[in-house]
Amino acid sequence: MHKALRRILFIIYLFTVLPLVACYLSQWVSPATIWPLAFFGLLFPALIAIQFAFAVLFISVRSKAFIIPVILIIAVWGSIANTFQIPMPGNSDPAYKNKIHVMTYNVKLFDIVRWSGIKDQGEKILTYAAGVKPDILCFQEYAVQGTGKFSSEYIKSRLSFLPFSVEEFNFSSPGRKQGLAIFSRYPIIRSGHEHFTDTKNLMLYADLLFGTDTIRVYNNHLESIHFDRDEFQWIDTTTNKSRIPRDKITEITRRMKGAYIKRASQADQVRASIDGSPYKVIVCGDFNDTPISYTTHKIGSNLYDSFRSGGRWLGITFPNLKAPLRIDYILHSREMGSSDYQISKVKYSDHRPVSCRIAL
Repeated sequence: MHKALRRILFIIYLFTVLPLVACYLSQWVSPATIWPLAFFGLLFPALIAIQFAFAVLFISVRSKAFIIPVILIIAVWGSIANTFQIPMPGNSDPAYKNKIHVMTYNVKLFDIVRWSGIKDQGEKILTYAAGVKPDILCFQEYAVQGTGKFSSEYIKSRLSFLPFSVEEFNFSSPGRKQGLAIFSRYPIIRSGHEHFTDTKNLMLYADLLFGTDTIRVYNNHLESIHFDRDEFQWIDTTTNKSRIPRDKITEITRRMKGAYIKRASQADQVRASIDGSPYKVIVCGDFNDTPISYTTHKIGSNLYDSFRSGGRWLGITFPNLKAPLRIDYILHSREMGSSDYQISKVKYSDHRPVSCRIAL
């Protein structure tokens, strides 16, 4: 009886190995080459949970097959650490308290277009940022009005504790521009930007002077799937139903495929810029991709994900789906240290702000 049970469990288990291998390979193979692999990255938390479950099951039935999920778990441990962190006392290192405080936040145009239906969301974002008082602040989906309340001058006045800034815009309409911004407590000695091809997304960087030292700060906003609010609501509602219209599945798959391929090209471009930097780097932004993806792996190669220095559980930064995601990041050169990693649960945007302290 036990022998038959072990065989059945092992056969079932084998069907879980290939998806995990595909998931791991999705970090290395560009979606422009094999795009279906990219979808497996979304399954990584569930696939790892399955490996742990089978390891326990095999041990409980005294099967030597337990060694297989154990080996696989060890082999992908780095990916697990980038995806899941158990809160530990001491992750906030007092030695770093007076170092550089960095925050990144996709502010959803300061709610200028009233997407939330809640009054004064933009003001709340600026008040929140002023309360945190980071030394470096990166905004994605940053918006300014030419004549409205949220002019560039008004925003800078609200963030006067950060006297140096650089903006770059990728979209203009009557009365409004939107793009990226970097605000800094430290002098900006030069800046640059790259607009990605066939998209409204872009990369912005600024070289900041710290005494005699210089670091380069990147702010990125990579390709989105471009779901609107009604579509997000439809996805959440439909997950409770047994049948999903085929045309909807086809459309969602088409959009995701296109976004994966565009982000891969954008990630290559960001990586090339990082490789050409003469300085240590801090890389912030909304990557619109999960920790187990070609995009995040490519950009984060040889960098340290600050999530590993104090993150909690899955570190959700985009909570607006029933399968919430971490798609906002602060990465930095490995010569630096980081601590005090925080994801605030304020609801002023569809993203959550991320912050940490970085020691040069």
